[in-house]
Amino acid sequence: MIGIILVFACMGILFLYFFATAGKPAHSWLKEYDYAHRGLHSPEVPENSIPAFERAIRAGYAIELDVHRSKDGVLMVFHDDDLERMTGASGRIEDLTLAELDCLRLAGTKEGIPTFDQVLQIVDGKAPLLIELKNTGRAGQLEIDVYERLKYYRGHFAIQSFSPYSVRWYYKNAPEIPRGQLSATFEEGAEAIPAWQRWGLRHLITNAMCRPNFINYEKSGVRQHIVKRLRKNGVSVFAWTVRSEEEWNSVQPYIDSLVFEQFEPKGGQHAQ
Repeated sequence: MIGIILVFACMGILFLYFFATAGKPAHSWLKEYDYAHRGLHSPEVPENSIPAFERAIRAGYAIELDVHRSKDGVLMVFHDDDLERMTGASGRIEDLTLAELDCLRLAGTKEGIPTFDQVLQIVDGKAPLLIELKNTGRAGQLEIDVYERLKYYRGHFAIQSFSPYSVRWYYKNAPEIPRGQLSATFEEGAEAIPAWQRWGLRHLITNAMCRPNFINYEKSGVRQHIVKRLRKNGVSVFAWTVRSEEEWNSVQPYIDSLVFEQFEPKGGQHAQ
């Protein structure tokens, strides 16, 4: 009996791997841009800041950014789980109110942590947005609040997350919004993500539950068979985070667009 159960389990996994992970093609505009990682930042211009987003707009790049939810429910644009690296303060975005976060400054500059509403107002459709939902668990208020803001936003945008639950929420509740699955080889770090979920994400088995329109994979993993097969089937593939011309040249045959920092690809909007 156990043997029969194992056989059927293996068959189910093989089905998911070879069929259910096919996904659906992304909206065509997604492949027309390269994405400035946390804005077009530099040693003088901090990541995920208003000036970094303004620089990306002027250079013709799309913008990748990250969204958390503060203690009092305000959507904040910030990457890390804790505040120390970028602000010198202890704690997490989720532990502080907007008033407390407003007192902090990014990387020793005069720039503060922007709210999502401020970023939407500044960008105002002048560059596409690739919005990462900073959630590694079940979907909830973060997904709802981001959707409520985006319903009335004019301009191109897509959401992405490492959490398949977040991506699934958009599949079920807002299928008109392009959605992407973030993934990686998970060779180090990512301890906040359960081991089973890391395995499922690495092999993109989780696509069966969230049906992403595109895949945004760590640059070292875009040569994997499953990623190449998805791209062959029409699913757009991005690579994160590319940091040099050499890295760009090495991944270019396997991807449609890249998320970059520390160098600038040739042209923000590129012809296909």
